[in-house]
Amino acid sequence: MDMLARTPPDPRTGALAGFQPGDSLFTAQGLGFHGQGCLLQAAPREDVGACAARLLAQAAEMRAGTGTDAPDADGARALLLGLLPYDPDGPAPALLRVPRTLRRIAAPHDLPPARRGAILRRREHPDQAGYERSVGAALERLGRGDGLRKLVLSRTLELELDRPLDLPEVLARLWRASPHGHTYALPVSGTGQDYFLGASPELLVRREGRRVRVHPLAGTAARHPDAAEDARIAQALLDSPKDRLEHAVVVEAIEAALRPLCRTLDIPARPGLTSTARLWHLGTLIEGELADPAISALDLAIALHPTPAVCGLPTADARRAIAGLEPFERGYFAGAVGWCDAAGDGAWAVAIRCAQASGRRLTLSAGAGIVPGSVPELEYQETGNKLRTVLDALGLL
Repeated sequence: MDMLARTPPDPRTGALAGFQPGDSLFTAQGLGFHGQGCLLQAAPREDVGACAARLLAQAAEMRAGTGTDAPDADGARALLLGLLPYDPDGPAPALLRVPRTLRRIAAPHDLPPARRGAILRRREHPDQAGYERSVGAALERLGRGDGLRKLVLSRTLELELDRPLDLPEVLARLWRASPHGHTYALPVSGTGQDYFLGASPELLVRREGRRVRVHPLAGTAARHPDAAEDARIAQALLDSPKDRLEHAVVVEAIEAALRPLCRTLDIPARPGLTSTARLWHLGTLIEGELADPAISALDLAIALHPTPAVCGLPTADARRAIAGLEPFERGYFAGAVGWCDAAGDGAWAVAIRCAQASGRRLTLSAGAGIVPGSVPELEYQETGNKLRTVLDALGLL
């Protein structure tokens, strides 16, 4: 396997100008891993944890055989990029791959306007009326008093464009618009032409040695171009009882999952604000120290996924309710995407603000958390605001 290398910027899309079909990408903290090709990958339906360990061990052996086992200047050995589905028992398999060549790349600085295309066909599934009916049904279910506290309901937007995606450009625009988030793209078919891509603002988990960081987001408001109004919206979100409840449920569940695994765990008493180009979110930065250093970033991602930010609480009851209310399989939407190395370090993001792309066809997905006090029309609007992340990168209205 080739050594990790740095790629010089390109005037249009930065280092992503070299992104080819079959490549993969995951960014965090202003830097990205660009995986070129595939050296090793998971077998269908193989146990995720065991598969990751096997792939990383094989990759390390292959590097040793070529004399490249020592860390390079960036301190990296074997590393895998992965995508976990929303439902581990659903039709979409976990995807884990060790790239043939791994490049560390920087975010693009300046981009020209997107090459705007035309939408030939557009379909919401469900449509607005259908989605709002589902929210109403979810509210009725939440009001029964049978222990269900939150549901996340999603919808899709299917598009057919007049031209295939310029994938490097779209990824560069996603990354530029969300430099502190996690832009990602992984091939989801053997041809290398079908991709799951997006730009998530939500860190599921990061592990560095024994240090663990989680940054759940729940509670959302659309931003405003006027600075004073934008500040008022942000403060209203912080003060919203409905959004604070939605967020508290997520933090409670993450604490329950992490507390047994950590020697220390620091959870702020109140959420703060996290922003994207389009949205404000309530966020809580949770930090801890692992009790057992053998627990990897992937182990932690599996333990936490899915959080109530994308599913609900209690998880099993919420899953069943969602399956009865959503008229489609989520696939990789609301799953987890990220990386892990042989030392167990890594970072995983919640797979949201996303699309599955195949040539000229795209399926965008977005969801909203439903708790007592939710308003169906406002939840529909929230999903529309979240869909804007990918639509903006495409240059589409």
